Amino acid sequence: MFLCRLAFFSRRNWYFDTPDENNGILRSILGAGLRNNAKRGLSGVLVVDGNLFVQILEGPRVTLSTTFCRIQNDTRHGGLVLAGFEEVSDRLFPDWSVVVRDAPKTIREVPWIPEPEAATYDTLVHNAHRLLKSGSEFKRITLERELP
Repeated sequence: MFLCRLAFFSRRNWYFDTPDENNGILRSILGAGLRNNAKRGLSGVLVVDGNLFVQILEGPRVTLSTTFCRIQNDTRHGGLVLAGFEEVSDRLFPDWSVVVRDAPKTIREVPWIPEPEAATYDTLVHNAHRLLKSGSEFKRITLERELP
């Protein structure tokens, strides 16, 4: 088995009038990852920062490829860009986590990555790892915790 890591970003592709409707779509995306990724041998992190998704996935090469193709075809993601895909010797993200920006409004208005199109693969991986470890203005969601 080849252990690989990929990083991509995309933007939310849905907009409803009420927060409940918007949060319902987000819950379905987060719930699917929390339920399915570990079963497939995938680990990583999904960072949700407003309309921006940054996802780092680790696992077997074939499973990563299949999962990424499924995500590319998911109409809830817009402007999806693969930042990088590489073989790795160890997992940097041994579990599956979701972190959602949970900052005061004044901080939330400054995006986590102002220009994701200019961010490198290494920058996305490093920042996602740093955010997962810091937990300062993000909340970590696991299978045991309720989704936002």
